[in-house]
Amino acid sequence: MPRNYSLETLPGQSNTKTEKQVPKRLIENKVPKSLALGVIEWDKDIFYDRSESYKNWFRLTGISKMRDGYKAFINNEIISEGDRIRGFTVTRITEKKVVLKKNNSSVTLRL
Repeated sequence: MPRNYSLETLPGQSNTKTEKQVPKRLIENKVPKSLALGVIEWDKDIFYDRSESYKNWFRLTGISKMRDGYKAFINNEIISEGDRIRGFTVTRITEKKVVLKKNNSSVTLRL
């Protein structure tokens, strides 16, 4: 038994008897579901490397050598090894870089 479908003209075509009409169910605009994960989904991903997003939290403007080791100028603060900034601990300061650690995340700031 044949089904009765309502017929609709394809977009951009006139409605004359000579044109081809297509069942309405075939013209539905279906948008594929995006595979991109949003911010909320990334927060739940335990394998996502957050170090790049953490780098935006810090602005290293200089490193200076003192008698007791190197000091870094981060976010307009003078920071030494062992200091904490925004939840990160400064683990190493060298002539050209600063290494920050928090749990399993590590951020390296370079001049």
